[in-house]
Amino acid sequence: MAPHVAVARLVVPGHQAQMHEKALASSADEVVFDLEDAVAADGKEQAREQVAATLSQPEWAERAVAVRVNARDTSEHDDDLALCAALSHERLTIVVPKVETVEDVAAASAVAPVQAIVESPAGLAVAPYIAREERVIALILGYADLGAALGRRGAQDDVARWLVEQEALLAAARLGGADAVDGPAFALRDMRRVAASARHARELGFDGKWAIHPAQLAPIQDAFAITADETRWARRVKRAIAEAASSGGAAAAVDGAMVDDAMVRRADRLLALPEVARAPAAAATRTVAGPYYDDLAIGTVVRGPGVTITEGHAALHQAVIGDRLRLALDADLYEAVTRTRGLLAHPMLVCDFSIGQSTQATMRVLGNLFYRGLGTRPVPLGTTLRTTAEVVGRRATSGGRGIVVLRVNTVDAAGRSIVDFHRAPLLPARTTQPDGDDDIATFGAPIDPSTLVPDGWDLRPLRVDALGPLFAELRAGDVVAVEAADTVTSAPEIARMSLNLAHTHTDAATSPNGERLVYGGHVIGMAAAHVVRALPDLATILSWDSCDHTGPTFEGDRLHSRVEIVACDALPDGGLVRLRVTTTATGADDWKRDVLDWRLVALMP
Repeated sequence: MAPHVAVARLVVPGHQAQMHEKALASSADEVVFDLEDAVAADGKEQAREQVAATLSQPEWAERAVAVRVNARDTSEHDDDLALCAALSHERLTIVVPKVETVEDVAAASAVAPVQAIVESPAGLAVAPYIAREERVIALILGYADLGAALGRRGAQDDVARWLVEQEALLAAARLGGADAVDGPAFALRDMRRVAASARHARELGFDGKWAIHPAQLAPIQDAFAITADETRWARRVKRAIAEAASSGGAAAAVDGAMVDDAMVRRADRLLALPEVARAPAAAATRTVAGPYYDDLAIGTVVRGPGVTITEGHAALHQAVIGDRLRLALDADLYEAVTRTRGLLAHPMLVCDFSIGQSTQATMRVLGNLFYRGLGTRPVPLGTTLRTTAEVVGRRATSGGRGIVVLRVNTVDAAGRSIVDFHRAPLLPARTTQPDGDDDIATFGAPIDPSTLVPDGWDLRPLRVDALGPLFAELRAGDVVAVEAADTVTSAPEIARMSLNLAHTHTDAATSPNGERLVYGGHVIGMAAAHVVRALPDLATILSWDSCDHTGPTFEGDRLHSRVEIVACDALPDGGLVRLRVTTTATGADDWKRDVLDWRLVALMP
C-alpha cells in the first residue's frame, strides 16, 4: 500500500508555544511551524528558538513536521535553514514561500525535502519546473499573495473562481510527481465553508489542504477520506492486477473496463487516503448535558445550528419586546433608505440569535457577567446566521465556580461577519478549586462603529417625516428618562426562540435564585426599546462598547431606563450617537435594583 497521505496540514505560528501544544494534541497529519508571515520582523530569532525547543521534545519525534522558512531573498532565509539543519528530525520537510525560480528551492533542498508555495503569477508559470526538482515533494497554492498579485477582490468567498490556478498547480504537481496541496480556507469560524472548500479541492484531485485552526482539521479530513465505494473499487483494481500477474497475463478488467497504469495509480492514491472515522456505537442511554467550567479549555470551539431570520421571528420579538425601530417596521421606508426591498432584521433580534447559538457551551450558566466589543452589521429579514464560539479566557472564582470568556462570531451565508463580540458567563465547576487566572478585563476592546455603517444607505427619508430629535439636535450630556415601565413577560419564549439552551432561563430548579432568570438579551432588548422611545428616528444600533448585567431580572419585573447621550460623531449623512443606558428593575416587593449598564453606538439621521 502507498504511504499515508498528509491530508490536513496545520499551520501554527513559530513563536507561540501554546499553539504548538494544541497542534501536538490535534489530529493534524502534518504540523507546519511558520517562521514567515505569522512572525513579526523583530520576533524571528525568538521564533526559531521556540521551534527548536518544541521539536526537541520526544513527543514530536514521530510526527510529520515542516518549517515554513522566510523567502530566499530575505535576510532570515539562511538562519532559518541553519535551524532546520540542526533539528535532526527524521520527518522534517521545509516549506519555501514565494517560489518563482528553481534557485529559490536549491539551498533548502540541500537540507531536507521541500514543499514549495506558489503564490505569484511567475511562480505559477514555472511550477512544472519546480515540481521536477528532485527533492521537491509538494506544491502548495498560496491564495492570499496570489490573489493580491492578480488583483482579485472577494475571490476567497468563491472557490470556483480559482479553478484556473488550481488546475495549473495540480497539473504541474502531477507532471513532477509531487503532491498538490490546497491553500487554507480563511473562513476561520465557518466550518461549512471550510468543508465545501476541502471537498472542492479533493474532487479536483488535490492531495491535501492547509488548515489555520485546529477546528478546520476535522472537516478537511472528512472531505478527503476515502469512501466505502472508493475502497471497494481500488481493492478490486489491485486484486485484478495481482490475479492477472499470477496467471502470467498482463491484462485485467474491472467493471468491464481494462485496467491500465492510470487506474492503478489512482487506486494506489485512493488507498493512501485516511478512512472516514467511524463513531463508536452509542450506549443504550446517554445524557445530553452542558459542560462545567473545568470542561472548557482554551481553544474549545462550539457551534449552534444555522437559523434563517423569518417574519415569524420578527413578529414574536415585536410582540414581546415592543420595539418601535422604524426600519424594522416600515417596508416602504426601509426600501427608501437602503434601496432594496424587505425589512431590517432588528439588530437586537440578530444579537439574540448570535448569543443563543453560542449557549451550547454555557447551558449551566449561573449568569452572564458582561458583553464587550460587540459589532453588528445591519441585515434584512431572510438572512441566515451561523455562529461559532471559542473559549479564549478562563478565570476561577470562589465557591467552586469560574468565568469563561467566549469569542462569539456570527456569519451570513456568504461568510461575512455579522456579529462579533466577547461575553463572560459564570459557570459551576466540577471541583471546589478549579484553575484559571486570566485577566478577563483585557478581552473585547471597543470596535470602530464607523466601519459598520452600511454603504449606500440614504438617511434622508428618516429626516423627511421625523418623529423626534434628529442628530443635529442632540448634545452630549443630554439625558432622557423613560417614565413608563415595561413589565417583563414571555421570558422563556424569547429564550427558546433565540435557541438559548441555558437551563436557568426555563427551569427554576437550576437557578441559584430559586426562580427562572430572565435571559440577558431580553433585558437588553427592552432597554433598546426604551432607547428608540427616546430617539424614535434611530436608524439602527451598530455596536456595544460594553454591556454589564449589574443584577438579576425575573419574570414580572418592571423595567425603567435612563438614556444618556455621551458623545455625537458627525458623518457625511447623519452621525453616530454614543449612548449610556442604565436600567433598573422593580419586583413585586417594590424594591428597585440596578440590572443593566449598557454603552452602545447608534446610527442617527
